[in-house]
Amino acid sequence: MVLGNLTSNNDKKSTTTRSDSSSGSSYNTQSAPTRSSAPSVAPAGTSVRDGKFEFQVLGTSRGETSKQDTFNTEQAKGEFFTVKLRVNNVGDDARSFSARSQKLIINGNEYEATSFLNSNSWSEDINPGLGIDTEVVFDIPKGAVPSAIECHDSMFSGGALLAL
Repeated sequence: MVLGNLTSNNDKKSTTTRSDSSSGSSYNTQSAPTRSSAPSVAPAGTSVRDGKFEFQVLGTSRGETSKQDTFNTEQAKGEFFTVKLRVNNVGDDARSFSARSQKLIINGNEYEATSFLNSNSWSEDINPGLGIDTEVVFDIPKGAVPSAIECHDSMFSGGALLAL
């Protein structure tokens, strides 16, 4: 009898192939997933790190359907949901924070920040050892219940989840 084990980092299941040389037959068996595929969400009120930034949710607000900035009024397609964040640079070099890199999670779906209303949507530089308190605004369906914000050091970073 020949026994082999095939695994892949991309596949979360383990497949075993067995051959019985006396009967000439073979069969496959699959075991349960070897690890959870869901990323972990840090509890509300704690801090998470992604890259050289540390993030903490300071609060949330919701319900506005229009907001005024310096030049225009923005109308929500649903309602605006604002996440107040503290962002600290824990690295050794100045870094640029962008509200546009942050994602709101509702029922497993990602929502982009509303760039028009985010004063630092392009970028705000933060020197090492310093931080900012900022707001990130999202346009979400009325009554939707966000579960977390995915915080990013940059648009290419892996992100870290914080419960709201």
